[in-house]
Amino acid sequence: MSTISPPVRGKTWVFQVTALSIVLGMLLALSLKTQRQAVNQGLPTTVPALRAAYRLMKQQNQQLEKDLGDYKARYEKAVATRNPTRDLQRVIDENKMIAGTVEVHGPGIVVQLQDSPKRPAEGRPDVMSDYIVHDRDIRDVVNELFAAGAEAISVNGQRLIACSSIRCVGPVVLVNTTQVGAPFIIKAIGKPETLESGLKVPGGIYDDLYAWDMIQITRETDLRIPAYTGSTRFNYAVK
Repeated sequence: MSTISPPVRGKTWVFQVTALSIVLGMLLALSLKTQRQAVNQGLPTTVPALRAAYRLMKQQNQQLEKDLGDYKARYEKAVATRNPTRDLQRVIDENKMIAGTVEVHGPGIVVQLQDSPKRPAEGRPDVMSDYIVHDRDIRDVVNELFAAGAEAISVNGQRLIACSSIRCVGPVVLVNTTQVGAPFIIKAIGKPETLESGLKVPGGIYDDLYAWDMIQITRETDLRIPAYTGSTRFNYAVK
């Protein structure tokens, strides 16, 4: 005779507890994963941390606004204290110096050219011109000085500018529109050593004139060169 066992009461609660444990485990794992990602990304994970981050960002923003205000005040002060008239005058003065229309002074050298004290051998009057300073000699000296860095040059008191000319007119030399004669005094402002070295390049104009005792060079600590006084008007050239 078989015996039928009665059903075990209360067995269902085991399944409920098991299911609840699984759900709680999944939620806990998800929470840990989310927190780990937040930490890896440098994000605050708690309310106090969020508040601290907010306060820090607010302070930084206030400092940036203060810096911006300081920079703006400095800019406005610089604009207010700037003198447009003074700036314009400085540009005008610089252009006058470049154009040669103002007197200038500074260190440099003085080159004196004079006819040779020597005389050609008798019976050779045809070479007499070799003992005389010509306009080409003056031009050669001037060109060498400019090439050596001269910033201003005058010949017998005549300031040389971009449109100056040096040419013979009969027995005299015409510089700009003024007749000048020997001795020719050429003043050049620049570094004295460099100017003199530029003139004394081997095989140059200095060697040619020195052989005939026609050139002398002296260094000066302060030379004065007058302004160009001729016309600077352009009749045909336009901007």
